[in-house]
Amino acid sequence: MNLRKWPRLSSAGGMIDPQGGMTLEEIKSLVHAQAVGNFSATNDHGITLNQALIDPLRISVIARSVREGRVTDEQLDVWLVGQERNEHGYKIIMREDGLQFGLATRGFPADKDPVLCGWYGGLLAAFLGM
Repeated sequence: MNLRKWPRLSSAGGMIDPQGGMTLEEIKSLVHAQAVGNFSATNDHGITLNQALIDPLRISVIARSVREGRVTDEQLDVWLVGQERNEHGYKIIMREDGLQFGLATRGFPADKDPVLCGWYGGLLAAFLGM
């Protein structure tokens, strides 16, 4: 059973990662630092990076792999930092440690969480991969 741990308020009022990771403010700073100079970049879906960015939110995604004919799903807790403007569009996610950005999207109809498409490195690379 996968028990999700979600951010909670620190005594100073900021959100903290329950595993002792980055605060919400640190996440926002990291995303902003990667976005500076690229806010007007436009992807193939005709939206700008500025339009895609949202306030960070913790979500779970499914990392699905197939080996020797067997499907294996692993739940990953990530930060949602951007998304397309429709419910079935791509989502820009960031690893908990802030080292990589990636994309997730709707999986099979029975999937309750988005499915990881892949890790792209930086924020701009993930955005342009949408």
